[in-house]
Amino acid sequence: MSLRVNPEYEKLLPKMSDEEFAEFKASIQTEGQHYPIVVNEDLEILDGHHRFRACVELGIEPDFEVRKFEDKLLERKFVIEANLRRRHLTKFQLVELGVPLLEIERELVRKRQAPSKSPNQNMQLDFAPEDAKPVFKKTEAVAKVAKKVGVSPRTFERGRKILEKASEEDKQKLREGKTSITRVYRELVASEDAVAQTAGTAEATLNDVRRRQNERALAAFLKRLLEGELFCPACGNVMFECSKCHKTLEELLKPQGENKESS
Repeated sequence: MSLRVNPEYEKLLPKMSDEEFAEFKASIQTEGQHYPIVVNEDLEILDGHHRFRACVELGIEPDFEVRKFEDKLLERKFVIEANLRRRHLTKFQLVELGVPLLEIERELVRKRQAPSKSPNQNMQLDFAPEDAKPVFKKTEAVAKVAKKVGVSPRTFERGRKILEKASEEDKQKLREGKTSITRVYRELVASEDAVAQTAGTAEATLNDVRRRQNERALAAFLKRLLEGELFCPACGNVMFECSKCHKTLEELLKPQGENKESS
């Protein structure tokens, strides 16, 4: 039987430097494999990717044990929690593992709260609204997962934002411990504020341009009304005026300075 690597699970594995892997591989060569590789029933590796790689490169038949899970979510949760037990993980690497763990917890809650097919429970469902949704308190879930991975809820939320919006270069620096979540988060927020301010200035400029365009269009329209000598068929009055400010068309067409002098 040959063990297989699941790419989805492998990408959850915190990276090991070449130097660290060389030392790890040397320890297996001299001392042997201390812990078995954990696999599922399909022989996909759940825990022990580095052990597997070292054994393959050394030409050693790896020891392994099979774990059974009633749900793929529980299997994926096991993979993440196994990676969380590793030493020397940076806070950002902990957040990277915590984000998929949060999604798993959410899905497990939905499954636990989903209606059962049993007749008794179906009878009880008659008293529940049809659009009832599973209750999942976001803040409590974030606090729970943050505690499990070993960071504060605030750090966890900042790390999530960094995962979504920061550059890959900044993320890699965080993984290597060359910068901090606080610093990258502040730089990200400052950058977003600068973009928002620029967008606001551009919008204000655009609005000013539109206002001037509207003034010119309105003046041209009013001028056409006067030149066409439109008048009231009842009284013959041709001096139309604004219903709000009561300025006549002639007054509206005069430059602003002239309007002020005549008022």
